[in-house]
Amino acid sequence: MIELAILTLILALFVFPLYTSAGCLGLYTTWFLYKGYESFKNQPLEGKKVLSAIRTSFLINFIASLILGAQLAWGIYFFIYDLFHLFIFNFIFCFLISLRWFDFSYRYFQQLIIGRFEEKTTADTFFVICKAFKENSSFGMSPVFIDAGVLKLENNDAVFEGVFFTKTFRLGNILHIEKKSSEKIKIYTHPTGTSQPHIFLVFLREQFYPFRSRVDRDKLFEILSSG
Repeated sequence: MIELAILTLILALFVFPLYTSAGCLGLYTTWFLYKGYESFKNQPLEGKKVLSAIRTSFLINFIASLILGAQLAWGIYFFIYDLFHLFIFNFIFCFLISLRWFDFSYRYFQQLIIGRFEEKTTADTFFVICKAFKENSSFGMSPVFIDAGVLKLENNDAVFEGVFFTKTFRLGNILHIEKKSSEKIKIYTHPTGTSQPHIFLVFLREQFYPFRSRVDRDKLFEILSSG
């Protein structure tokens, strides 16, 4: 079914590129707004400021990526080839690459959160965002909260100390762990209750270039997967 849906989408993009693109953008926007509303609704009161800081950080990155994409596309349009459709393509391409691979707001976001913690003193302490989920039998994973703080590697454990949540990840309480991207790790832990989260998505927010967090991600992955 998934393969058939992807094939149908590709054919629709070739036959009706404008309408298909508009429809996909509308569906993605609807999904994005729904997930944002669900996250805000489930976020505890003490974590509202953390959620606001994360959304402000995303807005900064979005605007900065728009500006960078426009500048690069205009440079190609003005100095190399003055074709409007190429300008649009380059703008969209550069914007998406910038939004994915550059984190313009990481220093700003750290300053909003890090004041609650002691200064980092070791190489085994990382600044992270932790998204917590629980499984929903009807709709997959349901978000519970988002927190930000420091992740400390102590012996064979990883201790997350957030603004309002603390969690120790150790080999004994981890069911499964997987790499999601250069800066993300998803950790499945043993459920402790029907209302408690047991799936955690950890984002490393240490670098202007997120892909440079791969070394720290691998270090964390190896410790938690092998002990």
